[in-house]
Amino acid sequence: MIIDVHAHYNDDRYDEDLDSLMKSFLDDDIYVINSATCPGDIDDAVMLANKYSNMFVTVGIHPEYALESNDTEIDRIRKLFTGGNNRKILGIGETGLDYHYDYSEEQIAAQKTNFVKHLALASELSKPVIVHNRDAHLDTMTILKEHLDAKRGALIHCYSGSSESVAEYVSMNCCFSVGGVVTFKNARKLVEAVKVMPRERILIETDCPYLTPEPFRGTRNDSGKTVYTIRKIADILDLSYEYVCDMTTENAKRFFEMP
Repeated sequence: MIIDVHAHYNDDRYDEDLDSLMKSFLDDDIYVINSATCPGDIDDAVMLANKYSNMFVTVGIHPEYALESNDTEIDRIRKLFTGGNNRKILGIGETGLDYHYDYSEEQIAAQKTNFVKHLALASELSKPVIVHNRDAHLDTMTILKEHLDAKRGALIHCYSGSSESVAEYVSMNCCFSVGGVVTFKNARKLVEAVKVMPRERILIETDCPYLTPEPFRGTRNDSGKTVYTIRKIADILDLSYEYVCDMTTENAKRFFEMP
């Protein structure tokens, strides 16, 4: 069994073949946690999770859409968890900070506010939060230290920090999801980080349709390609492929309290 803990199957690149993809994943014992990223995605993401037996969902507002975040949208997310049909909804996010692009001061301030509100909601509901951190390591760490409910913890998705930062995240009860980037030839920093991650805190993701692993880099990603990421992690840690499948599956089940 494999659990891809972070994917984006709402993307229109899957409009033509999502049914067949999900059937093939089920045949291969692959389960998916789809991530909503903006207010317009949330209802569709929940609908998809309820449609497919091997799909779950997390709901939140990505930093790219932080200007669309407000108390009404946060309350709408809250009601998804407190309503009756929430069995497939596993966590809050993705949310966080992204300084990769030339965002305005207003946009950066909105990202920070949005992030803090998601962390508060996750604490209120005792749900895990899925953290996006792109070129914003210091501010992400600062906000997590001040606002993360460490009893429930966070998933640092598509980990891009240093090996030295791993212990600091672990001290806040964070886990790490590793995707196809680890297979890239220039991924030395991530390889070193994986070596020091506690094994019980490593999860597998695709972030599909993005970050397709070698040897398919540059094409559309999907959860079936997790096998290449798992093989690379097995090689880094000198473990068997089967062991890493089992390890990361159990880690995902425990972190998300999957039914």
